Amino acid sequence: MAPDGGPNPRRRSDAVGRRRIRPILSAGLIERSDNRILIALPPQPPRPSRLWQFPRGRVADRESPEEAMRRIAMEHLEIAVEIVIGQPPFLAELDSEEVELRFFICGSDATEATRGPYEEIRWIDRGHLYEYEFDTITQPVVEWFLDTDGGR
Repeated sequence: MAPDGGPNPRRRSDAVGRRRIRPILSAGLIERSDNRILIALPPQPPRPSRLWQFPRGRVADRESPEEAMRRIAMEHLEIAVEIVIGQPPFLAELDSEEVELRFFICGSDATEATRGPYEEIRWIDRGHLYEYEFDTITQPVVEWFLDTDGGR
């Protein structure tokens, strides 16, 4: 139940009517002061069907999406991030599962990052984002970013 007494939007019923919590993911468009943005290529599925994405991961129990974004950046990439702005949550389909996703625009002073769980990471100039093929969850964020001041 939500704090206002209404239904909890994170809960839904499975096929037999049991209540379960929808997973929440945090993802970050991480930009350095030199206007380079971090993109990541996940290890699965095998190439060539794999698409680029922004670093992301699940929000742990009793963790806010903002806290999760900072943790994911530190644990996966070994970089500290500052959250500049958070986008409203939206529902998405990921690996045949409905998830709640929060994207954050983040800044970082890092000059390097570790590859972590990804096959490859790249710091690319923001103007080159359109040259990469992103997954269906990330692509609308890329388009929004390039259509706003982010594309400069």
